[in-house]
Amino acid sequence: MRNEVSIGLFCLLVSSSAFAMQPLDETQLGEVTGEGIGATFDSVVIYSGDYGQPDDFRLRLRLTEGSDAESVILSELRFNRSGATPGKANSGGFFGTYDDPFVIGDLREITERHVGLIDPEGDGTFVTGSRVHTAFYAGFPAADLTQKERGFYDWSGNRLGVENRADRYSSESVSYYRGLPNDFFANKPISIGSLTSLSQEYAAYLQEQEDQLDLATNKFDLHFRIDTITDQNRTLSTDDQFLAYADLEGVRLYGTSAMIWGHSSQGETLSAANLARYENNGQPVYADRGLAMAVNIGLRADAIRLTADPSGAAASMLELRGVDAYLPLGSVDQPLTISTVQFAQIQRGTWKNPTYLPATTQLRMEIAGLPQDVGQAPQGNIFIQSMAFGDPNDPELITGVEDIFLRDASGNIVATYDNVTHRAFVPKTVIYNEQVAVYNEANPNNQIPFIPNQNVVEIRGLEIQRLVITTQDL
Repeated sequence: MRNEVSIGLFCLLVSSSAFAMQPLDETQLGEVTGEGIGATFDSVVIYSGDYGQPDDFRLRLRLTEGSDAESVILSELRFNRSGATPGKANSGGFFGTYDDPFVIGDLREITERHVGLIDPEGDGTFVTGSRVHTAFYAGFPAADLTQKERGFYDWSGNRLGVENRADRYSSESVSYYRGLPNDFFANKPISIGSLTSLSQEYAAYLQEQEDQLDLATNKFDLHFRIDTITDQNRTLSTDDQFLAYADLEGVRLYGTSAMIWGHSSQGETLSAANLARYENNGQPVYADRGLAMAVNIGLRADAIRLTADPSGAAASMLELRGVDAYLPLGSVDQPLTISTVQFAQIQRGTWKNPTYLPATTQLRMEIAGLPQDVGQAPQGNIFIQSMAFGDPNDPELITGVEDIFLRDASGNIVATYDNVTHRAFVPKTVIYNEQVAVYNEANPNNQIPFIPNQNVVEIRGLEIQRLVITTQDL
């Protein structure tokens, strides 16, 4: 296994009039903010050979005890700049710059919006107010970027100037394509209103983020293989132990950061009736004790592919294309907390008439309900432009054949492509633009505009209202 990483480190330390390092007490440490370490990474590449080859890399997770433990094996780990050949020279990429580095160890003061009964001095004197914490901050390059609106219809509103929408189950004789004029795909002249100018404006709106990301990081490809060794397959071939290949292409993070702090009780109390629910040495369910975190994860990927056949057969693939996912996990007022609780499990086989085992210490991950005085929880969205299932020419995936009529910027039909194949989970706008690309390549001096692609999956407004995960010893 080979890897090559060049790292540039620099301190983001606030200057001080003191020239010597001096110890700080807890009060002084709590007032320190803005310190940390920034890092830039150049020529980042990880290469591992194929499974079973001399230069392969394996990471084994043992699931059982003993010399012949059942296990999961991660191998073929390859991480390199998109477009480069894994294992070859100059296949590394960069992420982080001196203006926008990877940051870790930055101390930031954060204040809850929730107002409650608190003891700010820790002396037993309670007052009404908001708690203030000093959090440990880590952020990837482009951590300050937010998600762009990936739906043209939602971005453009009603600005097309022509009838561009109808109820999905309307009896009107119109086509239902969000954000495009009615009859856009029909074989007749139409007015496309301001579609061309809005399309260009929308493309520039999305490209702005891409340009910012280009300054912060390269696109990367990630490949790895997963195998499982069980009592049922340990004597079989590696093909029978194979689980999946995973490939992520054109991937980079944005808006990704984490804050971590110690979080103690805010002084809330439960009624006797509610406390009675937590018997068997359990604990009240509060996300206000232990290690607290507020995490944001943003990911852009050209494609995410899973392959379930070791030979890489096309029919075994599932591919998500044009992925943009932004997922907040916790916030200052609704953190994700990690703590331990005393938890009494039910003995196996006694579910109908429970027999409780002695309480043991278990790990709990929890996000509590958002305080009523805070309002809206952070929201995230997931967009997937299209999906592919194996071979695009598989007749099981072909949903129909239809003529495509290509239009210029005035809405006039300039070319017709007959009997174009349509595929499952691929929007018609994507099929249309594929034909535009063919036309423009054949007519470099008379090109026609692309139209905004729609998404086959849009999951909007994700927010966590309540989450409790408690581990159990098995």
